[in-house]
Amino acid sequence: VGHAAMQSPRFLPSNPTSAALATAGDCFITKRSSAQRVFCLPGVINIGVQKAGTGELQSWLNANPAMLVHGGEAHFFDSVGSFSCQTTRQQASLRLRYARFLWRRRGLLHDELEKHPITFEKTPAYFDLVEPQLIACVVPSVKLLVMLRLPVARAVSAYRMCQVELKLAWCRRPFETVIERVLVGSPPRAIRAALQHRPQIQRLLMMGQYAQHLSRWLVYFTSSRLRVVWLEQFKSDPFACMTAIEDYLGLPNFDYRRVASRNRAGFWVVGKSKSSSKRPPAFLLGPTGNQTLSNFYEPWQRRLHLLLKQHNLSLVAQPEAPIGT
Repeated sequence: VGHAAMQSPRFLPSNPTSAALATAGDCFITKRSSAQRVFCLPGVINIGVQKAGTGELQSWLNANPAMLVHGGEAHFFDSVGSFSCQTTRQQASLRLRYARFLWRRRGLLHDELEKHPITFEKTPAYFDLVEPQLIACVVPSVKLLVMLRLPVARAVSAYRMCQVELKLAWCRRPFETVIERVLVGSPPRAIRAALQHRPQIQRLLMMGQYAQHLSRWLVYFTSSRLRVVWLEQFKSDPFACMTAIEDYLGLPNFDYRRVASRNRAGFWVVGKSKSSSKRPPAFLLGPTGNQTLSNFYEPWQRRLHLLLKQHNLSLVAQPEAPIGT
């Protein structure tokens, strides 16, 4: 059962000697005035991907009494150089910095961690921006979760967020127009040339080449420490997905039906879910744009499904993972 592997965190002095021996889930104790403050390394990190339901999953995990969720997105490793964790001294320093950074707005209490022994943070930008060896160095034995989404839908959703919510200059044009301009010619040379001077579009589209990014992470993380869930699976049956996630993380199984409700779209949500918030209607690509994007992602999706099978990365058996682009 899920709770069999759950362990209480270790509480270590907040100094470099102890930090050099720390691993995922360990906590550092700092005494300020008469109170002891605690700062913990996460036991679980959701590393991505953007626009694939990472915030939704965080809301569900937060309902489990054994979880202590950081909330929001941490982005700690965004600005940490890939060569910053090469010595024991650097490793210890980064562990202390990371733990303090995560809980800087609210130091944790010892009793709180006895009740919520597994700590969690999510930053979907880690998936394509951060060097995997950096996280493997700073947080040994951490468990990673990756949420994926059919890449065409993910790209459309990301561009829509840029246009409607962020209102940035680089996404003012219709997405279909952008696609027609950059995804033309004989790939990959022509596409690389078209994207060279459009870094935001380049990242938005390349993020959906999941197999390329996952291959980097698999150099440092085996399937015992990295598993994949699809947003499409989560929408179809979030309860089955949560049971699989709990078992993977060593969490006690929680009855999410007690706290979940259906939103207007008919999806199960927990708490102040993003899925239940009021949003402008989603826009869709026309047939030509949709086909262009599908053709762009199709070879990468074939590589991805081979990779998932080869490394046994799929966390949820039923409902089945989506096929296609």
